[in-house]
Amino acid sequence: MNISEEFYFNPKAKLTVSISNAALRKYASDFEECSKLEGELPIILDTNILLGYYGMSQQEKDKLIEFLDKFKDRIILTKQVESEFLRNRLTVIKKDFFGPLSKIADDYLKMRNEIEGNLKNFRENKKKILSQDYPDLFTKLQAIEEEVKATINNDDFIDDIKKRVEETTTDHKNIALLDSLLDKVSKFKITEELNDKELEFLETKFSEHISDYKNEKEISRWKLAIPGCGETKEDAAGDFLIYHEAIKYMVENKTSAIFLTNDVTKGDWLQFDKNPHNHYIEHTFRLTDEILYIIHAERTLPKISFENIHTSPQIKTDVENINNEPLELESTIISIDTEKGFGFIYTKDENLFFSYADFEGNFRELCKNDVVSYEVSTNFNGEPKAINVRKIEYDFNSSDHEVHKSEVSHINKYRGIGFISHQPENLYFHQAFLDDTEDFNGFEIGDVVEYLIGKNDEGELIARKVRLIEKKLATKQPISNGTLRDATADS
Repeated sequence: MNISEEFYFNPKAKLTVSISNAALRKYASDFEECSKLEGELPIILDTNILLGYYGMSQQEKDKLIEFLDKFKDRIILTKQVESEFLRNRLTVIKKDFFGPLSKIADDYLKMRNEIEGNLKNFRENKKKILSQDYPDLFTKLQAIEEEVKATINNDDFIDDIKKRVEETTTDHKNIALLDSLLDKVSKFKITEELNDKELEFLETKFSEHISDYKNEKEISRWKLAIPGCGETKEDAAGDFLIYHEAIKYMVENKTSAIFLTNDVTKGDWLQFDKNPHNHYIEHTFRLTDEILYIIHAERTLPKISFENIHTSPQIKTDVENINNEPLELESTIISIDTEKGFGFIYTKDENLFFSYADFEGNFRELCKNDVVSYEVSTNFNGEPKAINVRKIEYDFNSSDHEVHKSEVSHINKYRGIGFISHQPENLYFHQAFLDDTEDFNGFEIGDVVEYLIGKNDEGELIARKVRLIEKKLATKQPISNGTLRDATADS
């Protein structure tokens, strides 16, 4: 079986109802078993599973090695994964291990200087009013400043940091030569390398499909997604090659397979909610009569944390769009103090602080529950905060947002939430998003509504504005978009 015009992943290729139904049903029926790595299906690892090892804590490194030992007879590496691992291994060791460790002391000194500078600036800015009207408070402030400076300038702490880092780097100084992970990887089965004709063909097709993907409207771009479509680096076709090496192996060995990846930030292997792209399942089945179960590693290996402990937490700042820019997110203001000049934006992880300096517009006009867009950055302590905050007005009469029309596919009046039929996935909405929240109690499945599309705090599309257009007819059935997620949402 050779990769060719007749055998490659073409998102525009026609699908039949029978192929789609068979593929999605088989995926759904066997997914839980595969997510637990039960059975005997081969396990294909993405490159990021291996390279992530070097940023883990030693405890997590040991767990990953244990996993690789346990499943060594089932683990498969494609030739492209082997190549990427070897090409990037030493760079990642330096970037994700030795580099960050060496910066700990410098980062502490930088933070210490910032604290001293902030204290001094505050004292100088408030000197006139405090020294003249509240001299006792000014004296206390000077004492606090001296006490803080004495504490943070303790050189014993800096010396201790340098000593600990030196011990760690000495223990691992030969990791480039004597590497437990490299030893395990060297024993895995490797797929056959694609020939030059196949590689040239895939490079050409990748360029064509990426061009189509980028030129498509953002709201419908998902239909043209292919492995690697979220990459911005020069060798972006790597994921496209990995996918085809995997399906070629599946055909030649007449087997389905499990593909483990730790990458959801680009939305190409998996969607941002960590669920699969349905058309990947369908087209893989169309080509192979088998299923490639693409699964996020943290779901399959919940006892292993792939967190890079050597870098500062950046949460959503690591999520970039196709233009390599920080992803703009949306949420609501959960609390605001316009007099003191700060507020908090709701997110599922932790509410994000922002100040008047982070807001574009008149800060005093902001109110609780206002919808805002923002990007996530960090303060000098490495803690997440919101920046570039802007108020968003959702209005059916505004040209800023396209008005959509569909039906209510699910409603939960107790929780005050619902879903609207929409491709590729049903859109979530909340009772609070209606002009008149009392209208929500009259909503039924099948009701026709108009809505505007926004985003939530994870960058996922939701319905931000909803209004009733037409009540459900007695004989009318609610629309279903046929995705796996429908069954989950309606259960």
